[in-house]
Amino acid sequence: MDERTPENVSDAIRYQGKAVDDDEEIAAFLDDQRSGVLGLVDDGEPHLVTQLFVYDETAGAIFFHGARDGRAHGIVADGEDVAACFTTSETGRFIPADEPVNFTVEYTSVVAYGTVGLVSDPAAKRAVLERFMAKFAPHLTPGEDYEEMTEASIDRTAVYRLDVAEWSGKAGEKAPEYPGAYDLDAVGESGE
Repeated sequence: MDERTPENVSDAIRYQGKAVDDDEEIAAFLDDQRSGVLGLVDDGEPHLVTQLFVYDETAGAIFFHGARDGRAHGIVADGEDVAACFTTSETGRFIPADEPVNFTVEYTSVVAYGTVGLVSDPAAKRAVLERFMAKFAPHLTPGEDYEEMTEASIDRTAVYRLDVAEWSGKAGEKAPEYPGAYDLDAVGESGE
């Protein structure tokens, strides 16, 4: 990790046994995840948007894209150094206990805090959008499987950059042979 590594504030997590204090582990988790929730404030009211994202470890930034209109775009375009937070998580197996209050789940999550702004340079926007294509369509080739990005499509796309100042990570359980652990989708509604 380098000088752009966000400050790790995992030590503020109430249950320290679940805190992730390894910045490389947090970065790898962000790099691996596909979607999360961007949190903004609009005139004192929270505004949450589920987004696909790419994390750039070198820049210490999370990137999103979308239309050049809408509520989130308005909040970011109208502000300067707009405070934002972002979270992504992954759920694993559920782990039963003798009492329901002690049931738990395998999970990992990251919360990042910083400021968000719009990327305006067309070359920088193109680079971010190409990262999206590499992450979400790695098996497809531009010019063969889909058309190359045009300047017009890049111009009409909003690209957001969340410069991460602080982050925290949390992970629960991960007991490979925990007796009774189950995948909720596998047991289904019938409880079988």
